[in-house]
Amino acid sequence: MKSKRKIIRDYVIASLAVSMLIVFWVFCIDAVYYHLWSNFKIIISIVSYAFIICLVEIIIRSLLDNKPVISMLAEYSVVVLLFFVFGTKFNWYPKGSEWFAFIYTIPVYAVGYLLRLLGARRDADHINKRLEDRKKRVKHNIGNDN
Repeated sequence: MKSKRKIIRDYVIASLAVSMLIVFWVFCIDAVYYHLWSNFKIIISIVSYAFIICLVEIIIRSLLDNKPVISMLAEYSVVVLLFFVFGTKFNWYPKGSEWFAFIYTIPVYAVGYLLRLLGARRDADHINKRLEDRKKRVKHNIGNDN
């Protein structure tokens, strides 16, 4: 049976995913029927940015697997660089305020990184618990065979 925390976490993730799909669909309707393409371009730019960042993080993690500090610095650098490029191209911040890219990305990256660390910690704890249970079963089965 799932723990209460996992159920709540899964609910939050599912509701966020559904709400993002609803927002995307509403912007699609606005773009097609009401010719509000500027709103749709913002959503497409954000979705594209998220897709590219997730892809880059997978690549960086696979290349720098055993170098966590270098991996973190490389990920942050790419996140800031891509935010700067996308922000300039899609006017996410006012002209002349490109330094916003650094300020905007610090809290978002920090929270995302901490959430990833917590997830990795929970996964490690779960794996360790399963290994302990397995060792106990093996010892119990060996004791019964004698």
